[in-house]
Amino acid sequence: MNSQPIAAATRRDFLKTSAAALGAAGFAACAGAAPRPNVLWIIAEDYSPDMGCYGDKVVHTPRLDALAAEGVRYDACCVTAPICSIARSALMTGMYQTSIGAQNHRSHRNDGYKLPDGVRPFTALLREAGYHTSNLKDTPVGGRGKTDFNFNLDEPPFDGTDWTQRAEGQPFYAQINFQETHRAFHHDPERPIDPAQVVLPPYYPDHPVARQEWEMYLETAQILDRKVGAVLDRLEEQGLAEDTLVFFIGDHGRPMPRGKQFLYEGGVLIPLLVRVPKKFQPEGWQPGSSSDRLVSHIDLTATTLAYAGVPRPKSMEARVFFGPEEDPKREMLFMARDRADETVDRIRAVRTHQYKYIRNYHPELPYTQPNNYKDTSYPMLQLMRQLHDEGKLNPDQDRFMASTRPEEELYDLQADPFELHNLADSADHAQPLAELRGALQQWIKETGDYGETPEGPLPAEYDVRSNLDGWTTTSGVIAPKDGKLEVEWRGKKGNALQRPWIAEAGPLRVRFRGRTDKLAPQALTWGVVDNVNGDGNRVEFEFPADGAWHEATVAFEPNNWLTIFSLDFGPGEGVFDLEWARLEKADGKLVKEFRFS
Repeated sequence: MNSQPIAAATRRDFLKTSAAALGAAGFAACAGAAPRPNVLWIIAEDYSPDMGCYGDKVVHTPRLDALAAEGVRYDACCVTAPICSIARSALMTGMYQTSIGAQNHRSHRNDGYKLPDGVRPFTALLREAGYHTSNLKDTPVGGRGKTDFNFNLDEPPFDGTDWTQRAEGQPFYAQINFQETHRAFHHDPERPIDPAQVVLPPYYPDHPVARQEWEMYLETAQILDRKVGAVLDRLEEQGLAEDTLVFFIGDHGRPMPRGKQFLYEGGVLIPLLVRVPKKFQPEGWQPGSSSDRLVSHIDLTATTLAYAGVPRPKSMEARVFFGPEEDPKREMLFMARDRADETVDRIRAVRTHQYKYIRNYHPELPYTQPNNYKDTSYPMLQLMRQLHDEGKLNPDQDRFMASTRPEEELYDLQADPFELHNLADSADHAQPLAELRGALQQWIKETGDYGETPEGPLPAEYDVRSNLDGWTTTSGVIAPKDGKLEVEWRGKKGNALQRPWIAEAGPLRVRFRGRTDKLAPQALTWGVVDNVNGDGNRVEFEFPADGAWHEATVAFEPNNWLTIFSLDFGPGEGVFDLEWARLEKADGKLVKEFRFS
């Protein structure tokens, strides 16, 4: 069955599918003579195809490489959204997030929003067909039970937290989520990587911070590899491997600039490895091979249902990409970016084997809008900001730091896999530009893109994420006032005023002038490139809360490249004014002065 996009005017009519009919069809399949496989999805957070089987010669991923050798490696699988909650909402339903109103990150958590009529989690369809469904959590092989959906359900999405909870003889669908390649990264003591050996994409500067960032990302991937191996070993030990289809994917691309939250390949291209037991292999299946078939990550949903013998809802936008019910190949992949955390944006893209077209709906805004999550946890981003200000980035690196962006971008992925050369203004590429522009406009119309309508007020948790001149917080409102920075704390736990900055290791000190009559800073904390969260890095000090201006000096010593420092205020409410701050060497030599006039 080839599930085509549905017209916006009739979308809800198409979505009205009888749950009872689906259940009956599923149980009919259950009664058939043919055996039904178990299905296991292994999902890695924030992971691009950075492993040995995809050609990386530095990282050591023997278990994933073996999985590829036993199955098929897909080289052109992209997510429909480069952000976790959005991509997972699409994956859980087999629908574009823009078709179901789930396109904004961590939306609809407290407003009771439900899926459109007829759209249900695919696990509910499996349950009605006799499958046990589980999202592994706290099992002997790990699992964190992550859901993160941008909708509310009237039915549980899973039956349990382990496939071992199923009835005897009952087939299962299970997924296990691993956080490893999400930030913060970790060293792999079993197999350290030399930062000098990593190969950086050309849009990143060759700098010690950049190399350490990439090295730690790859070392974290090695830790992930061993955890995936433990899951596969468990299947073998329990005698389930020959009855279980295994899918390994990333939920979206790596957490780096131009990666996560963006529609470049670093954000949307993910690994996809599929192992099919011999008894379930379709005709022509070749273990150890690779495929350049265009696959959308939501296609895992349709393919899983097909192998379970469960009919898809007619409106499902996912397609079966292998097996006896295989759909025609996709000629294009569509993807979308909307609000991420507190950062409002709208970007759409369409990709073929050769070209990618990106439409920026806010060309007046920079790529690097303020975003607390990225600003405080991506040392690479702060590094690029500083090198940009110093004029030390080359044109390919500096383009992402521009204050505006083009309305349209077009890249030849075969000639330019890093998407460095925008061909949108090239007369020689007018035809593919027009074709892809038209295809994207048609997709937006036919799928009823909810992103056409602004979201409205941000979720409450983002009301206290604010930024001024690079100073940021997640627990108060920062604003300029009379040439000073003023932050109003709203009583949340863990009030902190954070400032990302890259500086070499060694003795440093922060000097600042501020005032408050209620809630005073009580400690300085800092992060370094291999400990961005700053675990254990804290120096306490006293600051008067008497409403008068005071200066303070706090000495500290990062043991690696400094990436961020913070003034910690503790819980409570109050107002703090900051007139200026200075980051200095221990001898008083200025590293950076911060003023707000």
